[in-house]
This record gives sequence, C-alpha cells and structure tokens, in this order.
Amino acid sequence: MAGDGLTYAVSFDDDAPQSVDITGVTGSDDGVMNPQWARNTSDNVNRTATTHRIGRAGAHVLKFWMVDPTVVIQNLVVDTGGLKPSYLGPPESLRLS
Repeated sequence: MAGDGLTYAVSFDDDAPQSVDITGVTGSDDGVMNPQWARNTSDNVNRTATTHRIGRAGAHVLKFWMVDPTVVIQNLVVDTGGLKPSYLGPPESLRLS
C-alpha cells in the first residue's frame, strides 16, 4: 500500500483498505513549490477525502490505517450527506458506544 508520498488508508468493516497518497490527491508536490503546497504548508494541514459505499444500514466499524508513520490525523469527519462547510471545520462526528 505504501507509495512515494504521504500515505494512509481507510476502510469500513472488513472491506479492503482504500489507500490515499496525500501528495498525489492534493497536488502538493514540494519539489515544484506549487500554490497547493504553499497553502498546505502555511495552514499546516492537508485535507483529503475518500468515498465509500456501505451496503447495509446500521452500525459500522471505520478503520484508519497508518501506512506512512509521518501522517498524523488531527480530525476525522464522517459525512453521510448534508455536511455544511464551516470556517472552523465541521463539528465532531457522533460516536456511538
């Protein structure tokens, strides 16, 4: 799963992990000093998203895979539709116990 860039993976339940190369997805290649890299560096954040299809209703297990040890997760949002943008980021997702 590991690539040349910053990589993590996400899966639900027992599905195969969906690998995400942050550098490739955001286009923030520090080798070319592009505007996206400058923005990510000044904000000290990379924002990425994955899309998953879940075939049944009910509780599910979300798994976040640390493929690259330098990736640090600060906020994880699960949007089931209707998430409104916010300056300070979306509210924390509901945690079911």
